Amino acid sequence: MPVALRSRRHIAPFTLHCPETPAEALALQQEPGTSAFLAGGMEVIDRLKHGHTIERLIRLDGIPGLAAIDGDTAELRIGAMATHAALAESLCLMCLLPDLPTLWDSVANPRVRFAGTLGGNVMARRAEYDGLPALLALDAQAEIATAKGSERVTLDGLASPEALVTRFIVPRPGTRRLFADRSLRPALSLWLGLGMADDRITALRVAAGMAHPAPVCIALSLDLPLAELGAHAAELAAAVTAQLPQPTIDGRAEAAYRQRMVDVLTRRILIRAGGIV
Repeated sequence: MPVALRSRRHIAPFTLHCPETPAEALALQQEPGTSAFLAGGMEVIDRLKHGHTIERLIRLDGIPGLAAIDGDTAELRIGAMATHAALAESLCLMCLLPDLPTLWDSVANPRVRFAGTLGGNVMARRAEYDGLPALLALDAQAEIATAKGSERVTLDGLASPEALVTRFIVPRPGTRRLFADRSLRPALSLWLGLGMADDRITALRVAAGMAHPAPVCIALSLDLPLAELGAHAAELAAAVTAQLPQPTIDGRAEAAYRQRMVDVLTRRILIRAGGIV
């Protein structure tokens, strides 16, 4: 039986480029041959160790501003090169959207936290990663660099792994709450985003990770006092589960188990969120 092992000995020769602007990075990407953008390197280096051939690596850490985290009451801007550790320690996030750094403090191990980036996490499109479901729960958008400048797209519109993501934008961060239940990893993780107006919930977004090939987000419009959320947890969880596509069957869990646990975790997290008044 053939066995594939990760090793530096499997890494094929490549050239390393260090552009200073998004335009330079995009121009390098268009040159003949295979290429990949290099952020924290967690995913790309792993691919190289498995024997994938990438002729040209394009480092992004020399482009100013890609790791910046800033914003105001209108929008929160998180640079794609921001590391997991930076998200957990950001004073800007603590001011504008404190739920995010509080939750992110437990994501990944130290080696990944200080090297891996949010952009790399999202663009890897791996079901077990938390970046995409968290951003989906927050109703975030992505900003990508193009030949004409920049463009904002929905996270569902990030279909191309070759896209150069520069940052993620969370609209009106002061009106949002974020909760997570990661207790059933690696079978399922759940992220809940609430849209708020004073003490009333106007929108509910539940993003399920690990249950499908890519995270799935279910959105509901509401007009409900936060204090009553727990009392409506069962019916809201049922509404979310009814819209959920058929989960994946793999060595970690059966589809029926994942479907059931989405309902259980949604109810649990709604009751917890409703207790915060």
